[in-house]
Amino acid sequence: MLQDGVKSRFVQVGPIRAHYLEAGEGEPVVLMHSAEFGGRALFSWRYTLGPLAEHFHVYAPDMVGFGLTDKVYDFADPSGFRVRFIQDWMDALRLDAAHFVGNSFGGSLILAVAASASPAWNVRSIVTSSGGGHAPINNARQILNEYDGSRDWMRRILQVLFWDERWWNESTVEERWLASREPGAWESIAAARFRTPGAERPRAPERPDYSLITVPTLITGGAQDLLREPGAWQLLHEQIPGSELKIFSPARHCPHIEFAEEFNQLVADFIARHPIARH
Repeated sequence: MLQDGVKSRFVQVGPIRAHYLEAGEGEPVVLMHSAEFGGRALFSWRYTLGPLAEHFHVYAPDMVGFGLTDKVYDFADPSGFRVRFIQDWMDALRLDAAHFVGNSFGGSLILAVAASASPAWNVRSIVTSSGGGHAPINNARQILNEYDGSRDWMRRILQVLFWDERWWNESTVEERWLASREPGAWESIAAARFRTPGAERPRAPERPDYSLITVPTLITGGAQDLLREPGAWQLLHEQIPGSELKIFSPARHCPHIEFAEEFNQLVADFIARHPIARH
């Protein structure tokens, strides 16, 4: 269910019918969601859209392959395909520049774009919630990657993402499970795990040089995150010049939800301190 004032919209982005949520007025803020099975803008930003819309013009797209956006995957260049999709989506909405806020995969993608030699998006400031840094292959990561489509496994995924058990109650598990079972949803996310039989395992992608990020950046993370090694957020903070850091506890991979009120105020204050320059 959408909060009052939040609109569900569609726009044609080349051949892709893209879905996004929109609310508020003022400087543009783009919210980028996480990429677990069933992931989408609504699940990542349900508790953020309304509060930020009191200060800004907020957009939350469903990334290509997720939510209500067309289920499309590019096997040759998946990361580049996603980056180009967001740029084309911004062009369709005539967004020349924006502040970006990202959770997990969404945050990592924003940081990677901002760290590139020629950033594809006009990023004016960044806030991450558990995005960026080294993501080790551990038991928690395997739970996210090996989803078998069952309700019980969806509960295990939510237990990785959240500290507080109220976030893996029956209604939340059911909502997430149903979303993960929509036509094409499992296939689009599982596609990243496919390997050609007998082919050599591809090398891990080169990690971005975060020291190249020049825009104001606020890093937030959970002290009990199971998907990162201890001290990961402090290390990321040290790698990004001039960045700010906030660690929430107790929280795992979604502190922006577990500490929604504090997170939303932190983001609103941070963006207000770094307005988009008008010429």
